[in-house]
Amino acid sequence: MFVGILCGSCIAAHAEVPQLDLGDIVAQKVKSDIASAMVLTDASLISLGIIDFDPNKLIDFGKIDAGSEASLERRKSLKSYSLPWEGSWEQVTSEWQTATAARFSYVDAHQKVALSTENAELNVQDDSSFLLFAEQKWRYQLTEHWRLVLGAGAQMVWYKNTFDFRDPFIQQFQSQLDKQLTNTSYAALMADPSVQFSYTNRLWDYKWEFISTFRYGFGQTLFTDSDTQSVSPEVGRLSNAVIMHVDLPSVWNNRNEMRLLLKRIDLSGDSVEAMGTHNYYEFGAGWIIETPSISDWIANIGIGITINVNSGLSGGGVVLLFNEEL
Repeated sequence: MFVGILCGSCIAAHAEVPQLDLGDIVAQKVKSDIASAMVLTDASLISLGIIDFDPNKLIDFGKIDAGSEASLERRKSLKSYSLPWEGSWEQVTSEWQTATAARFSYVDAHQKVALSTENAELNVQDDSSFLLFAEQKWRYQLTEHWRLVLGAGAQMVWYKNTFDFRDPFIQQFQSQLDKQLTNTSYAALMADPSVQFSYTNRLWDYKWEFISTFRYGFGQTLFTDSDTQSVSPEVGRLSNAVIMHVDLPSVWNNRNEMRLLLKRIDLSGDSVEAMGTHNYYEFGAGWIIETPSISDWIANIGIGITINVNSGLSGGGVVLLFNEEL
């Protein structure tokens, strides 16, 4: 995804020699591509807006990194779409319940990349990823307020890069870069187990939740164009979120609510370089309404505003919401 800009600087640093030593660069970029795709398509980790804006123009955040011109450009270069689905919880024993979840996602990044200073013309790069995620979950009510959810999940990731060499200086290296860093594609099969603890209670007669979720993805790339792309990505994500649910009067006999959200994301493995940080924060608000008459696949829809702080994608966004837990 947006890590392609970072790799571009690596290429430039090696461009003075006739033959580029790309082994480590290719391996790291492939890992970052898989990691960024898994993070960017998980709405519980980051929210990319249909409209992006600079929150610093609305509120003075002081020294807090709530967005910059560079991070806003990265946000605007990304397009992410996901269609999640979750089946009903079924009783397995007197204490355990189980449910199946799935999600199909697509994320695309369109960038203009400068790989040298000898020519002002920018090269055009497109990164596209398709992800199919499936998970079987088991839920156990520990106490009246505490709940445990275990997940056995897996993801299939398909990545494709197209790069239009427009800079005459870098064109001489195209034969070495193609099928390695540029104009290439590969897949990855990732196991993605999870464990979640949640606490639910009421405050001022409103439902509120604390949700802590840890996921660790690990796997292997497949269908690579070169041996250097054969790597084993590792993607660790820890999310701690506090959510306040404010019930509103029904609309057309459908339940709806206002939601307030604050969360911190801690990253490990290859997701650290992919997102440019070890941790970041998101907070925001949204309105969600149940839509039982639209489709069996869409339980509810909504719209909200989120602000991302302390990542390579810091900034604000207007987001669409689907199939949220009410």
